[in-house]
Amino acid sequence: METSKIKTLEEFKHFASYHFKELKPVENIDAAHILEIRVSGYSDMIRLACNLVKMCAYVTQSDGPYITDLVKDRHIDVCSVLELALQLIPHEEIEVLDEIHQLLLDDVSSSMKESK
Repeated sequence: METSKIKTLEEFKHFASYHFKELKPVENIDAAHILEIRVSGYSDMIRLACNLVKMCAYVTQSDGPYITDLVKDRHIDVCSVLELALQLIPHEEIEVLDEIHQLLLDDVSSSMKESK
């Protein structure tokens, strides 16, 4: 349906339902939405988070007047970029790494005891 043919609110709702698909509302939380970011895996996700943090570090530590003006004039909102980076860090999955690490340590420890 072309926008020039929309005459009623119902037609607009029908038209809009096919176009507003990026943000998905979060249930039980007002004014919160989910935006899907596609990555090829955990390593890609972590690399993206690291690059965002590095970019923020570069922008805030740079002495160049152009970069400083971008940050001061809020053309680059460093806090929002850092918040995105934090959301990309797989906190729950990191616990799995701790468990795997502990299993390996236990295995090495038991192997050393058996060899004595």
